[in-house]
Amino acid sequence: MAGAPKKPIQLDQELYRTVVERVRAGENFYPATMAAQRERSYPVQPALAVRPPTMTWWLALFPNTGTRTAALIALLFGALIALRQSLSDRPPVEALSVVALAVAGLFGAFFPDNVYLHEQWSVLLIMLSLAAYRRPWLMIGLALLAVLVRETALAWLGAIVLHGLWQRDWKRAGMAAAAIALAAGLWLVHAQFVAAQVQPGDLTSPGWVRFGGLPLVIDALRRNLVLTGLPGPLVLALVAASLAAMLRWGGEMERIAAVGSAGFLAALTVFGRPDNGYWGFMAAPFVLLGLPLIARQLLPRHRKTGRQ
Repeated sequence: MAGAPKKPIQLDQELYRTVVERVRAGENFYPATMAAQRERSYPVQPALAVRPPTMTWWLALFPNTGTRTAALIALLFGALIALRQSLSDRPPVEALSVVALAVAGLFGAFFPDNVYLHEQWSVLLIMLSLAAYRRPWLMIGLALLAVLVRETALAWLGAIVLHGLWQRDWKRAGMAAAAIALAAGLWLVHAQFVAAQVQPGDLTSPGWVRFGGLPLVIDALRRNLVLTGLPGPLVLALVAASLAAMLRWGGEMERIAAVGSAGFLAALTVFGRPDNGYWGFMAAPFVLLGLPLIARQLLPRHRKTGRQ
């Protein structure tokens, strides 16, 4: 007896692209989003099941996927240039190594449909934010924008608060805390708009508290090309060593990136379903930025040993 036909795999990118096209055609974001999610049997409640409108409004300004992808790639190169300039006080080889390791975590941007993933835009805004660490208002503004695109960027905005408190930079910590409060307020407005569109019979998400532990973290970390084919224990060891080096020997940019990434990865041990590994795009460009710092510490010792 022939089995029932399999339900085709649905990609989140297809959903978000549909919403962008509907908004570009003149529909309001919330009715368009809720209708598109219902059509695909996606849950629409709680409000966390519906992405914020920021990215959709931006992409709806462009006529097609090609121009939207071009905008994403332009932002990517802009972020990399800003990152390189923020490392102007480093030896050229070290600075270029940092940029190369960041690129390894950004490869997802080169897949056309990924332009519709909120993570791809948010992570570039985080990178621009980190590169602007010498200008606190710009750094915090970009981090806030990243949160408005994808809520999980809150880990890095929170890291700015923690770093400011640690450095006793009360102004920066206060500005970042105010940005978090503003983001929370805007999210509550978003939640109200979502609630207003809910209809009887709408699906409810089963939730994201799954305690996926290290397997989900490893899956997420493999969004960095350097880590893709490595065994899980080696992935964790490299990332742990890198983050520790960023905290020990890194500058302000690396330390904030390390705290944000560590917080994000810690949250993944609790939150996230097995199919949410793509969330790792948020941390992938940052988790290995400590490797050049480790090399900097080891090379002088190696040279001294060689001369003896």
